[in-house]
Amino acid sequence: MVTGFLSCLVTICLIFPVAAIVAPEVVSAPDQATGTLHIDGSPVGMEIMLDGRVAGQVADSGVLVIDNIPVGLHDVMASFPGYESQEVQVNVPGGLAAEVRIDLATQATGSIDISSTPTNVQIFVDDLYKGITPAVIEVPAGSYIVLLRLSGYQDWSAQVDVNGGETTVLSGTLLPTSGAPVPTASSGPSFMMTMLIIVSGCIFAALCCQKGRR
Repeated sequence: MVTGFLSCLVTICLIFPVAAIVAPEVVSAPDQATGTLHIDGSPVGMEIMLDGRVAGQVADSGVLVIDNIPVGLHDVMASFPGYESQEVQVNVPGGLAAEVRIDLATQATGSIDISSTPTNVQIFVDDLYKGITPAVIEVPAGSYIVLLRLSGYQDWSAQVDVNGGETTVLSGTLLPTSGAPVPTASSGPSFMMTMLIIVSGCIFAALCCQKGRR
C-alpha cells in the first residue's frame, strides 16, 4: 500500500508541472480605448478624410461627428470644390470628445486669354471643352494643358501656369493637315499671253485694211 501511494504521489508531481507548461493561463487583452471627434466649420458639405479615408461630410448643421476613433493622434483633411484644402492633426482622448474647427479659404483664381490663327477654334482645358477662340477663361490657380482644335487643321497644345489674380496670355497657330496646292508650270501659253496675241492680230489686220482702202 505504501508503494502504491508513493507511485501516485510521484505521478501527480510529474503531471501538474507539464500541464501548466502545455496549457498556460490565457489572459484576454483589454479593449482598445476609443473617443469621439467633432468637426465643425465651413463651407457646409466639405468632405472630411480621417487618416486617408473618407469619414463623411459636414452636415447642414455645420458639424460632423465621428465615433469610435482609437485614442491618439489622427490626420484630418478637409476639401471642397473651389476652396483650398486644409489638413490638421488632432489628438483624440479616451472616453472624451475632441473638437476641431476648419474654415476653408476660397481658392485663388486667375484667367487665360486665348487667341488663335485661324479664329473660331475649339478650346479644351485639361480635356474639358471651354468654348471657341478668342476667349478669356477663368480657372483656379494651377497648371493646365490647353488644346486648340479645328477640323482640317492639326491640333495645337501647350502647358500654361496660371497665378491667382493674374491673366496669362496664350496664342496658338494651327497648321493645315495638308499643304496648300503648289501651282505647276503650264506647257502652253498663258491665258493673258493668248489674249494679247489675239488683240495684236486684230489691230494689225485693221491697219492692213485701212492701207488697202487708200
